[in-house]
Amino acid sequence: MSRLKNSFALVLGLISIGIILGVVLTTGFNIDAKSHAESVGKIYSEAPAGSKMDTPPLDAGQFNPNSMFVEMVKKVRPSIVSVYTTKKVKLKENPFYFFFRDFGDMPKDENHPPELRQQGLGSGIIISKDGYILTNYHVVNDMDELRVKLVDEREFEAKVIGMDKSTEVALIKIDADDLPVAVLGNSDNVQIGEWVMAIGSPLYLTSTVTAGIVSALGRDINIIRDETGSGIENFIQTDAAINPGNSGGALVNLNGEVIGINTAIASETGAYIGYGFAVPINIAKRVVDDIQKYGEFRRGYLGVRIESVTPVIAKYAGLKRPRGVHIASVVENSAADEAGLQKGDIVLKVDGKEVDKPNELQAAIALHRPGDKVRLTIWRDKDEKEFTVTLRSMDEGSGEVAAKKEREKKNLPELGLQVRDVGDKYLQDLDLDYGILVIAVERYSAAYEARLTKGDVIYELEGKPVKSVDDFYDMLDEHSKGDVVRLSVRSRIRREILDRLVYLELK
Repeated sequence: MSRLKNSFALVLGLISIGIILGVVLTTGFNIDAKSHAESVGKIYSEAPAGSKMDTPPLDAGQFNPNSMFVEMVKKVRPSIVSVYTTKKVKLKENPFYFFFRDFGDMPKDENHPPELRQQGLGSGIIISKDGYILTNYHVVNDMDELRVKLVDEREFEAKVIGMDKSTEVALIKIDADDLPVAVLGNSDNVQIGEWVMAIGSPLYLTSTVTAGIVSALGRDINIIRDETGSGIENFIQTDAAINPGNSGGALVNLNGEVIGINTAIASETGAYIGYGFAVPINIAKRVVDDIQKYGEFRRGYLGVRIESVTPVIAKYAGLKRPRGVHIASVVENSAADEAGLQKGDIVLKVDGKEVDKPNELQAAIALHRPGDKVRLTIWRDKDEKEFTVTLRSMDEGSGEVAAKKEREKKNLPELGLQVRDVGDKYLQDLDLDYGILVIAVERYSAAYEARLTKGDVIYELEGKPVKSVDDFYDMLDEHSKGDVVRLSVRSRIRREILDRLVYLELK
């Protein structure tokens, strides 16, 4: 009888072990996106925490890129959409006048000027079965019409739910049910050298798939600075081909998880020549969470001016090598000031994670909300010290908003122009002693009509030197709406330095 009991116990034990192994294998290999349960309280589906670590490493005998890429495409491609945009533009003159000029002037209606419908194309990622879609801010911003086309050719009108300029992330929605959904991975686990795929609609070629590797992490390419100069740039760089139209599409790892939103390319021609850049999906998830909960993205701010640690700064501070992020100044009454941070401090870690570049520190802080506490490891007096900082919102003494409000008091005209101060090295490359950098120009704005472009350096206004952004705004404050001001502008086109005059009407 005891032998029978022992045999029965052995069988039960073997069955239990089999069940456990089955669960572990199914979870570890991450075979089917449908196995991912919707995250509680979130509109998107995430990969299980730690799934990357559970997946055994591939060796040369196991790796079959043909079958792996095919399976990835089958899993993810149905959740990637094309986003068609339309912008209505009022024309100052009849666009057909040129063709009729030999037949006398055409009549003009000042109250109803002709209208041009400008169309564009981007991509998007379906993150919920009921139609929430991730895309880029620049794809949908200031558009009059949005239309989404699925892989199965169905089309839907879309509306913007929320967007954030400083991260280049936008959330839109269509009215649909039971849609295929992409699984969002963990971009903190991404490693240089791992295989990735980009899926989107480049050059009007919908549902295009390209492959490559992650070629760099934490890239700051200075393209999404907001009006306060505090855009979050911590891009994943890839050599998978990305072209205009890919914006808003997915960068996917070998598990079929979205690890980034394709956003930009490095190119002198406007088309792919080697490298593309994606917003890390963890940043996008934070934006979506805030839009869902608050209707906007809420960022925590330290209230410091920061810069890279150079070999000279490292030597002065007593560091063996350049590392961390140097605090050049601390804004009075900011979160950093209240916590006891000082200019000259070097931030080595945020919550135990090393930061070695200014954009890495910005990204780490931006993943927290106002009121959150963060632990900073600071290098001061040739020793490490720990500080706990309670983050504030931008309008609670961080300095940037105070400066913005001060400019608003001056009733400055709307120029559609974003500028920032620029370092000596950049100026020396243009053979200038001073100037400010144009970092963005809004379409159809006064700056756009004046043909100012990103990368221009404004160094004079009405013949007077422009040495800082504050100088620029102070000079503009001396003029009124409707005035035309003359700017001296310098830029580099490949190897040639170009000087030109720009006439800007204050609107």
